Amino acid sequence: MHSLFPEFERIDQNTLFVIGNGFDLASGIKSSYYDFKQWLILNKRDQLINLMDIFFSNQREIWGDIEKALGEYDEDSILEFCKPDEEFDYDHPTRSVAAIEDSPDWIFRPVLDEFIEAFTEWVNSIDITVADKVLDLPSCSKYLTFNYTETLEKIYGIPQLNILHIHGSRLSENNYIIGHDNPRDTDEVYNDEGEYIFVQDTWSKIIAWMNELVKNCKYIINANQDFFKGLTNIERVVVYGHSFYEIDWPYMSEIVKQIGKGKPWIISYHENKDLIQIDSFIKAHELKKVTKFLW
Repeated sequence: MHSLFPEFERIDQNTLFVIGNGFDLASGIKSSYYDFKQWLILNKRDQLINLMDIFFSNQREIWGDIEKALGEYDEDSILEFCKPDEEFDYDHPTRSVAAIEDSPDWIFRPVLDEFIEAFTEWVNSIDITVADKVLDLPSCSKYLTFNYTETLEKIYGIPQLNILHIHGSRLSENNYIIGHDNPRDTDEVYNDEGEYIFVQDTWSKIIAWMNELVKNCKYIINANQDFFKGLTNIERVVVYGHSFYEIDWPYMSEIVKQIGKGKPWIISYHENKDLIQIDSFIKAHELKKVTKFLW
């Protein structure tokens, strides 16, 4: 075990730790999206994997960043995959129209529901008993964690009262927050110049379903105002294992709002490519004192 910040003498109740999934991974916990995929394979959910790949891997490899992939869905691909195989029946057009319009209801929507159900089951199955305590953390500091696991409480001995699980916790609920940051207007016009111009309602319905998976950071922040408003005495922020993807910027922006731009931020990064997101956040929020360290 080692001290994470030997150069800092006072890490106390005036410090806020922001904890990302990299923290659990560093502690030996299998909590990545790739681990989720392996869980699906072990639990014979290959069909869900295949359909998620079809619907959400049009711009990226979905299992590297599920939330980003969810926000980059493509309605055309969804409609095309769900469309019945048979030719349009011009003798019975109403039946064909109904089959095309309703097909996402019994192909695509069940995939979304099964994905959330499976994700919840996987989170509940994550084993933290294998974790190693890789650093000392002060029990009197405040913690904002993006992790669903009780690693801080049970492995590192941090009092639950000092921790905010911003996306839900296995200790209190199974309503884990996962989603994307690409809300869309359901009144967007379907611009297909082909024969299926009647699928506007279905197009809008798909967008509405995906809007249900938008991560409502503003609502989450408002629901946790007691925690955020209690940060006014924070003198430094230490970020460990967090990616700084823009989808989570609203939470970090709220921290800056509460403590100001002049307080020190000490931020970990795992690879040089991580610095792109970190530096973007620093620049956008005009942070004055930032130390970055490789771990």
